[in-house]
Amino acid sequence: MAADGNREVTGVEGRSPARVRNELVAEVVDVLQDSPTMRHSTSADLLVTMLGQELGHPLELSRSEMLRPWLLQLVEQCARFPDGLPCLVRCLGYVEQQSTGVTTLQRLVDEWEAVDFFDGTDVRSLRPILEEMRSSVALTAMVRRASRSRIQELPPWCDTGWAIFLRLAGDNSVAGELPVSMAFLSLAAELLMEDGNARVAEQLRRWNRRQAGIWGLEDQMAEWQRTDVIRPSLSPVPAYLMIQFEPDGVDPDRYYLSHWLAHWRPSDAAGWHPLPGETLHLHRDELRSKVEQLVEQTEERWWDLRQPVVLEFILPWELLNEPVEWWHKEADSASPIPLVMDYAVLLRSLERLRRVAWHRPWHNRWRQFKEQPADSHAYWNHPGQSHFHLERELKEDERAVCLVLSEPPNGESSSSRQEFLAALRAGIPAMVWHRSDCSDPAFKEAVADIVQDRGLSGLLERTTRWRREALAMGPEGWDDHVGRHLAILLDDPDRKPGPPPSARAPVPR
Repeated sequence: MAADGNREVTGVEGRSPARVRNELVAEVVDVLQDSPTMRHSTSADLLVTMLGQELGHPLELSRSEMLRPWLLQLVEQCARFPDGLPCLVRCLGYVEQQSTGVTTLQRLVDEWEAVDFFDGTDVRSLRPILEEMRSSVALTAMVRRASRSRIQELPPWCDTGWAIFLRLAGDNSVAGELPVSMAFLSLAAELLMEDGNARVAEQLRRWNRRQAGIWGLEDQMAEWQRTDVIRPSLSPVPAYLMIQFEPDGVDPDRYYLSHWLAHWRPSDAAGWHPLPGETLHLHRDELRSKVEQLVEQTEERWWDLRQPVVLEFILPWELLNEPVEWWHKEADSASPIPLVMDYAVLLRSLERLRRVAWHRPWHNRWRQFKEQPADSHAYWNHPGQSHFHLERELKEDERAVCLVLSEPPNGESSSSRQEFLAALRAGIPAMVWHRSDCSDPAFKEAVADIVQDRGLSGLLERTTRWRREALAMGPEGWDDHVGRHLAILLDDPDRKPGPPPSARAPVPR
């Protein structure tokens, strides 16, 4: 997207804008030619149909015996739509997931949008310098500074300074500020100077000064250079590491482990942008150690993050009672610590996430919970109550947003399954239980505090306080404290991960 629609196109040094565009089209076609999806007519036709549906306009392509002319037609038609090329890559990703070709195309689409943003200016002259910048820690910190913390994470294919610059150039800039991509270049030059690479640092600065002059941004450039060292204040909005376990569907002891890194962006109307990581196929016995690795890798990636971090486990029915908040960090050390010492830990239901027919009541209850917390309350279920009447009463009581379970979710207990199912179908977003004995008087005392009458807005904070009391007793004594056995499910329908990589999870019956 261009920063100024009235700007004159001046031509790229040695290459006209039309030539630059055509070269990028040819590179996109090169990648598509190697795609197994595009080499087979059936899968290619399916992709074109999906593409037309997403664009809201069917694509009219003339069949050719040769693949390349047909692909050129496809790319040219997509390029006429504002979101056409990103949509093409998305649809190919539905079929091939994160194949090498999809990743390459994502980088090319970012370059296409950067060329459009800087139309008439040679961006490829920056490539040899920025491609050598590969420190993920330093680059992530630079992105946050350049965007004034509006951008916290970037897609996984942004693994060099060049890929990041292209991605940032395609983003909208805030009126009155230096474009984020140019602020990033300024920081890149600063880093190169610190590393003793004064000559290439000056090339970036010269390019930036020239572009600021073309766009009349000299004042914004000067303002940025005066203020870019100011650190953002501590944000109360947390960052999230979302970890999902999905049953294999064939082998009951194997699971797909997926994860997402996510932030709320208050300045962004969409707000929520989870970025997916790699999906792994693991034996159940491997889940703990892999979660430990994910947490450590996330801490390394977020080393300069100033806001709190929340861990969310999206669990299927059979793992719902697993005490994941007490799994360890640094288990190979002499003094491993439980996750709950460093993080607020929440549970979520994989079955609800996948069963879209349950989402309308879920959204309605969540609005009640967020907009009128003082008028919301918990419902205490009692052992032996009919699950039919439990669901009926929950659905009649629109202010009930939290269910205190009468027994822990047990994979082999039909009554606990029916109780949980009643809550899901009624849209109840929060559930609390004791991991072994929901009739324990200490549990009832703790829950009375957690779901107290003054409202449920502090549900997570009060649960965390009870867990900290258990932690204070140390490993030798915390098993005797109720905080060690508290489980809380808190499902926010506005905070969903990305599309699932594999088959739908089974629904508890």
